[in-house]
Amino acid sequence: MQSALGLDPASFPRPGVPHRPRLPQGFRLLWLAAVLVPALGVLGAGVMAWVDVRRDAAARLDRTVEMLRQHALRSFGAQEAILTATSHATARMGWEEMRQDPALHSLLAELVQSMHPLVQAVIVADGLGRVVLASWEFPARPTDIADRDFAVALREGEREAVGEVIVARPMGWTIFPVARLTPPRPGGDETGLVAAAFNPDPLAAFYASVVETARDTVLMTRLDGAVLARHPPLRDPAAEHGQRPARQARLAEALARPAGEAPSPSASVGDGLPRLFVARQVGDWPVAVAYGLSMEALNAAWRQRMVVPAVGGVAAAGLLLALTGLAIRGARQQQLAAERRMEAETQLARAGRAAAIGLLTAGLAHDVKNLVQAVRSGARLMDRRADDPAEVRRCAALLGDAAERGRRLVEAMLDFARGGGGDAEGAQPPLEAGQALSDLAELLNRTLGSGWRVKIMVPPGLPPARGDRAGFEAAVVNLAANARDAMPRGGTVTIAAWVEELMETREEAGLKAGRYIVAAVSDTGAGMDPATLARVGEPFFTTKGPGRGTGLGLATVRGFCTKSGGALLVDSEPGRGTTAAMWLPVA
Repeated sequence: MQSALGLDPASFPRPGVPHRPRLPQGFRLLWLAAVLVPALGVLGAGVMAWVDVRRDAAARLDRTVEMLRQHALRSFGAQEAILTATSHATARMGWEEMRQDPALHSLLAELVQSMHPLVQAVIVADGLGRVVLASWEFPARPTDIADRDFAVALREGEREAVGEVIVARPMGWTIFPVARLTPPRPGGDETGLVAAAFNPDPLAAFYASVVETARDTVLMTRLDGAVLARHPPLRDPAAEHGQRPARQARLAEALARPAGEAPSPSASVGDGLPRLFVARQVGDWPVAVAYGLSMEALNAAWRQRMVVPAVGGVAAAGLLLALTGLAIRGARQQQLAAERRMEAETQLARAGRAAAIGLLTAGLAHDVKNLVQAVRSGARLMDRRADDPAEVRRCAALLGDAAERGRRLVEAMLDFARGGGGDAEGAQPPLEAGQALSDLAELLNRTLGSGWRVKIMVPPGLPPARGDRAGFEAAVVNLAANARDAMPRGGTVTIAAWVEELMETREEAGLKAGRYIVAAVSDTGAGMDPATLARVGEPFFTTKGPGRGTGLGLATVRGFCTKSGGALLVDSEPGRGTTAAMWLPVA
């Protein structure tokens, strides 16, 4: 709903309603970036740290397993030396002769003692698998070992064999034997075997000394998956035999990995925990050593490396969030200040338009008074000449003419008050300055006063300009009123419009290069000196006497020009009058 002056009450600010400026989408992205950028940095550092941890772990595992392989080679080398010495000492002796020779028994006992506790015992068995010589007793009991897996392997053609972990008969020791065939006996081709018994406990104790964490595993195993020594011990020794196929497959994968290549984590056969496995075969023996590094150790190392990047990322995110908050706060303040400035400019424009309407009121009242006087005179004349039809018709024509002039005057005033019939905000058409000036001519001629004449000079084909018609008309009325006041004894107010083209920017005037519509209002008054001219356009500055001016007219005009992308230029010299030119960009 609009008032009689064309103002929409809904457009006025409503007190008591809080207003929070809405931020552009870019600030939301800035919030997101303040978190994501440090997070991506920490993520990248985490990936690089994990790669470094895996690479370091692989190199460390290779070194550790090589050390285990060298240790196992020395242990098997000692066993091989014992087997060689025993074979050499019994090469020319028969089975019964061996059984009865105390010196040979003493030799075996000394060999075992030299390698104790790694070597538990040494035995010699005949071709039927019966023990004929033992390091722990003399004479040896003829214990049958033909069913042991190492004896079976030698009978099937193996040159050397490593047995599984067993409880030795008859002593009850836990051992795993390393055996080879003996040379044929003198006078025949029957061969027996000589075996040295490894004690797995010293190996397990050594493995316990090299583990990095309590969840790591170190083991010596045959290539078929049979465990010979392990730290920590198997949770369920009875299940070891059934686990051999899975362990054999896992061992084959580890042995096939080239040295230097980072292993992939895999679940352990015994407890199912994920570990990195590295394995090496021990010389030509059907035995390998392996190390399983717990993934918990890698995770702990990675977490330790990530302390600094994580703290740095959190600090960076906090700093970015704080800076973003400050930037958004500043942007809100700037946006709020801009909105307040726009609101002040709007209020100033409304005040200027209201002032322009007030300036027109006096002239309008004078014309309305003349029209009312004409109507009253015609009515009295009609009353006196009621019997003269011709005179009544003539008076009626005069009354109709006065009514028509009144209608045109009221419509012109209403059209001005409503802003020239322009469209709603947001759909404002280009400003037809020439048409607006032509429409204002009659209104200004009637309202400025009888001592002043308005002269309009508008060339045909004037292009449209940027700006709203209501603001333009209010600006012209204000400038025309100032021109009238500058000529107190009467005169001519010249309003002209033309096209100007600036080839380069005029910084001092605030005008960019381009085409402009120039609408100028000139008077032939006293003019202004440089000091007064320098202050023209300042709010509340006026050269009029007390009670005659508010100082808002030219400020409103300047605000309209600036808002439209143009400028207000005032040219004046004492004794030569004043010209106020509105430069508005061509639409």
